[in-house]
Amino acid sequence: MSDAQKKITATVLVVVALVVLVGMVWRNFGSEEVRADVRYLMDANTGKVYPIPTEDLKLPWPMANPSTGEKTLYPTEVCYWGEECKKHGGTRVIMNKYLGKEGPTKCPICGHVVRLHNPRPPDYNP
Repeated sequence: MSDAQKKITATVLVVVALVVLVGMVWRNFGSEEVRADVRYLMDANTGKVYPIPTEDLKLPWPMANPSTGEKTLYPTEVCYWGEECKKHGGTRVIMNKYLGKEGPTKCPICGHVVRLHNPRPPDYNP
């Protein structure tokens, strides 16, 4: 391989690496759902989701709902596994352990078992 070919190959590899890096950063930091300063809590009675700044979080769960004053807000995990869940950017789910229920937590939309820090499926593409 000539020096010119080596330089072209190196340049192409650097460009590809930069494109991959920008794509990863865009995917992981470009949406609201990965914000570290906000936690999304759901009202166990109504299903309404409230973005709560982390400095306003009050433990233990449940937290008081700002609309009603009742202690009905719980943290959520997001299910991305079913087709309907994927279409809507994920389905927020309150874990059974927070509600005092036995057994695994299942997504009410697709039925997939949801766990703490629920991962995205390998084929998920927002």
